[in-house]
Amino acid sequence: MTLINLQPLLLKNGHVIDPATGLDSVTDILVKGGRISLIAPDLTPEEGEEVINVGGKYVVPGLIDCHVHLRDFEECQRETIASGTRAAVTGGFTTVICEPNTKPPLDSPERLEALREKVEREALCRVYAKASMTRGREGEVLTDFKALKGHPLVVALSEDGNPIVEEQLMREACRRAAKHQLPLSLHCEDSGFSLARKPKGLGFQPREPFHNEPGFIARDLRLAQEIGGGSTAGVKVHVSHVSLAESIQIIEEAKKDGKGRITCEVTPHHLFLDETSRGPHGLPFTVNPPLRKKEDCTALQRAIKDGTIDAIASDHAPHREEDKRAGAPGLIGLETTLGVVLTGLIHPGLISLKEAVRLMSTNPARIFGLGGGSLAVGGPADITVIDMEREWIVEGKRFQSLARNCPFEGWRLKGQAVLTMVGGRVVMREGVVKGYGL
Repeated sequence: MTLINLQPLLLKNGHVIDPATGLDSVTDILVKGGRISLIAPDLTPEEGEEVINVGGKYVVPGLIDCHVHLRDFEECQRETIASGTRAAVTGGFTTVICEPNTKPPLDSPERLEALREKVEREALCRVYAKASMTRGREGEVLTDFKALKGHPLVVALSEDGNPIVEEQLMREACRRAAKHQLPLSLHCEDSGFSLARKPKGLGFQPREPFHNEPGFIARDLRLAQEIGGGSTAGVKVHVSHVSLAESIQIIEEAKKDGKGRITCEVTPHHLFLDETSRGPHGLPFTVNPPLRKKEDCTALQRAIKDGTIDAIASDHAPHREEDKRAGAPGLIGLETTLGVVLTGLIHPGLISLKEAVRLMSTNPARIFGLGGGSLAVGGPADITVIDMEREWIVEGKRFQSLARNCPFEGWRLKGQAVLTMVGGRVVMREGVVKGYGL
């Protein structure tokens, strides 16, 4: 990403919140050369500086969505790099990490290089990727971890949508991940793929379909600990879209035992929708992991409050209407995640805005080793400005995303991103997206 000849910009009078530096006050931010140059109150604009008054708004480190699907390689495109990153910046995200379940999957440096070329041409925000743990995402032969580690887009490995079924293969994946210092972003839910395979050497007694998430989590954490010599020191494990109260208990216990390299995320739809939730036409939502019981939602919200959950991610999964009618699992969320979190967690007082920023920026940056996640002077000027009081109604027809499979259609939300800046460049202001490419 190359940014040149950027006009200096001064954000005036915003309430700046940065968990990474502890900043929580009304002040100004001067941006020069794509980086944060100075943070101080009552700065006087100099000649050539653009001034944007953000009084009454909150200024936070650029939001990071660590779980999205862009699907740009698919023949019948549900999303592209261009449309997906337009959706991202509209929702206040300055960085996204995309999953490897493209067609073909992101399982080699060559395929990742093809993605990088598209990103450089079309992306409006920073785009990273998780590479596939197995060739073709077929769960049989591990990919070349060393070669994947060397690609600039790769921040983790994932099978996306599928757990690795065989325990021995998963043990070897943990061993290689430790050797090459690659985080494993684990998908521990059941899937049509994993359920269709015989549980040869699974490592635990399987339950009924779509209820094996706790078994996979417990098994994979055990394997990571074995490789790490009784701790996860050698393997960094991040559990994607946790959905069950029992799963939270397993992760909580592992963290209490001092396994500090275990992190996890939750989605807005698993926080606020349950198995009784229905869409505008009265149909249940199809997603994997499936929506759970109300008590699971309550447990996830409690885990957000007590700090067991480390990140909130959208799992933005765009599909065409005909694909959803045919049963394709997945929901979109890049343009609604912030509003849902503000409305469902912050305004009711469950957590503070500072904690939300930690979950949606600071922690994802730390977990995946990214730049950003902070407003430190000298760091990249990736910035999100939020109007906490703005009320709006979710209307899919107005989305930047090509997809419309949104579970929050028609919801009235309170709070919205009103400005998104990536590397010192304003890419979205008041819902208007500014151009392509960075």
